Order: sequence, then structure tokens, then C-alpha cells
Amino acid sequence: MAENINEIKIGSAAYPEALKEIPFPPKKISLWSSNGQLPTSNFYISIVGTRRSSAYGEEILRKIIAGLAPYGFATVSGMATGIDTIVAKASLENKIQTIAVLGSGLSKEAFYPPKNWTLAEKIVEAGGAVLSEYERDMKATLWSFPQRNRIISGLSPATLVVEAPEKSGALITAKFALDQNRDVLAIPGSAFSANSAGTNRLIKQGAALVESAEDVLRAYGIDLAVKPPSGGLTALADLSPEEKIIFELMAEPADIDTLIRKSKMPSHAAQSVIGLLEIRGIIKKIGNEYIKIFK
Repeated sequence: MAENINEIKIGSAAYPEALKEIPFPPKKISLWSSNGQLPTSNFYISIVGTRRSSAYGEEILRKIIAGLAPYGFATVSGMATGIDTIVAKASLENKIQTIAVLGSGLSKEAFYPPKNWTLAEKIVEAGGAVLSEYERDMKATLWSFPQRNRIISGLSPATLVVEAPEKSGALITAKFALDQNRDVLAIPGSAFSANSAGTNRLIKQGAALVESAEDVLRAYGIDLAVKPPSGGLTALADLSPEEKIIFELMAEPADIDTLIRKSKMPSHAAQSVIGLLEIRGIIKKIGNEYIKIFK
């Protein structure tokens, strides 16, 4: 791992331009990646939320990430448990490069949370990156997480808040985004859910309401009438093993429960694959059943 960590100072050409624009940018960052650079993607989007995510939060987040995949997005999050972990896993499943910003140093001994170390390795192997402004062996502290949040928001033109109670750290990231002249997007939720109290308040205060990937694309000024680069017959040759399993199960129309059962995949993984195939125009939902568009 050590040979894959680069220290990048603010005066360096490799220092992210987006971070130079924010108030109090880090003087240096340590970057763990396979090539010593941040992912080169069409768009960055920062995604944050509570550590105690709900099934609702996970489901809608996975659908949004699957919908963004064909448009060349990279995700940015914080590697904490809950929403951050879902961002990383869903990005990997959909072949989206992802960036994790730590509240600790990058050494295995200091890495927080420890249970996500293997996930961090997978992020780097897939072309993503893990970064920190802290010394390699620095352990996480109560103040290091709020401080690193300015980097999460600073790397992207917009921050999407998925679920956030009233005192969530995700709301600190949203405030940083506003202070940095970035856009804030928020997913609405039930008035009875504590996890939606923060996001609903953000929407009342002017954050863009997001219910689907299309809402994110509109916020980024992406023309929905223009098909993404991947799609149609050319996409069939690039199906992942999981996508091929779902595609081959559709010799005849099938509902989502049938596809999940027959695929023998975890439910969330199968739903993510089905959602991506639909977004890419390879399958289509008619009523309660999915059909192949291309044979």
C-alpha cells in the first residue's frame, strides 16, 4: 500500500483544482490510489447521510447511483458506516469510480472505521481513491470528522444528502457546500421519520428535491433527451457477469421478485443490476414485468 500513497501539496499541479476554490483548503492531502491521481470522470457528486441508514435510504440511493452510472459520474463520500458505505458499495457494483475522504490517517492501524479497510482496498483496485489531510498514523477524533466534511463537499459541484436527522454530520457537510458556493440536493422522506428531519428541512430552505437519478441529471444541466454513451446493442458486449445472469434469465417477461429469486443474488445487488440494465435501455418494465429490449 505504501508505494501507492502520494502526498500532494496545495502548490502542486496534481492538487485538485476544486479544493483550491474552497475556504481553508487543506495544505496537503495524502492520496491512496492505483495511479497516484484522483479518478478522471465527467462529473463528481458528493453523497452524505446518516450512519443509521434505513431500508428506504439504501433503496433510493442504490437506484440513483445506478441511474447515474451511464453518464460518467464519480461519487465522493466519507467511508463511515451507513450511507457512506452504501455509496461506496453501490458505486463499485455499478462500475462508478468512488472517492472516500477519511477522518483519520491512511495507515491500516489508524484507518477508521476498521471494518471498512477491505472496502477501501476494493475502491483503489477499481480505480477509485482514498484520501486524507491527516498524518498517516493519526487516529480519528471528534473534530476530525466535521473538519474533513469540507473536503467531501469541496470536491464536487453538488452534495446530495440522502438521510439526516436534525443533528447529523451530513448537515455540516451541506453547510460547507453552501459556504463553498456548491449546490445542495436532498432526498425527501416521511414526516414521521427522524432520518428525514434534516433533509426535509434542507428542502424547505431551498435545497433541490431529488427523487431519482433524473433529478440529479437535471441539477447538473444534463440533457435527458440525449442518450448516455453506453446503451443499445453495443452495451450487450460489455455486460458484467451479474448483468449477464439477469439478462439471460429474461427469456420471457419476469417480475422483479422472480428475477431476484432465480439469480440467487442478494436482493439489493440484484435490484441494482436490474435498475442499471433498465437505465441503459437494455430491458424495459411493462406493468410489473421486465422484458428484453435487445435479444
